[in-house]
Amino acid sequence: MNAQSLEELKSLQSDKAAEAADHSAMAGAAQAEVDALQGQIEKLIGWRKGFSGIVGFDWNKSNGWIANPNPDASSTALNIGLNAYALMDKQKVFWHNKGIISKSWSDINTGKESEEEDNLFDNGTVDILNISSLAGYKISDKFALSGLGELNTSIENFLNPGTFDIGVGGTWLPMSNMTVVFHPFNYHIAFSGVEDASSQGSLGGKVRIDYFEDFNISGKALKWTTTLTSFVPYKGAKEGEVNLFEYQWLNTLSFEVWKGIGIGLGWGLRNSELESTDLQSYTSVGLSYGF
Repeated sequence: MNAQSLEELKSLQSDKAAEAADHSAMAGAAQAEVDALQGQIEKLIGWRKGFSGIVGFDWNKSNGWIANPNPDASSTALNIGLNAYALMDKQKVFWHNKGIISKSWSDINTGKESEEEDNLFDNGTVDILNISSLAGYKISDKFALSGLGELNTSIENFLNPGTFDIGVGGTWLPMSNMTVVFHPFNYHIAFSGVEDASSQGSLGGKVRIDYFEDFNISGKALKWTTTLTSFVPYKGAKEGEVNLFEYQWLNTLSFEVWKGIGIGLGWGLRNSELESTDLQSYTSVGLSYGF
């Protein structure tokens, strides 16, 4: 009888689990429809706005723990990442604005007399600032004539190094959450950050792709935003100058755990011969908040 009861309970548990999975799938589908309707409403209103952020803090301290490489040491780290956009779409015109900020600090104190006295905010590890504004006139539902201004630098070392682009061309709008810019007439100004070195400018082609997506996983939001931007000069570098070709790929991923609060991940790649011959990269992880 016990064996029979156990089998009955397992069977009932399996049936209830399948029922719960069906309800979860229905809820997810309903939420997707709600989100799609909200997107249509926002598009008719004209403005779509979004914001997500990452804040990560780490603190460690040991006192006389002999097994540690530094028995008496303390360390702190702080990561802040912000990603915001404001998009206006009308029947014939659009205006897309986006800002990306990533800032990190880290400090280690081993208690040695040779160490300089400093604090957390004296030791930056990541510093990224990217601001763009794209406006255009639609010649069809998917294509538009457009103009773009983009600033790419850091907060603490503003334009040291950094770049500024301004140009015109075309924009492809394949879907409401994706924008592909190709501007064959673009002027690119690059600041090397090297002391006594002047800035360099060049005409070339500008490519920028912005994409964002909100996924629903068991009733929880997973947000992903990505930006790929690149400049290709039409002429090679003159003697004493470097090639101004560059590209940069920035990503933010956040998974909601409770009421907008969750886990966030930011990572990026950058290649710019003016700044370094090596591929640049960064990664940050922490708590996230989005709405």
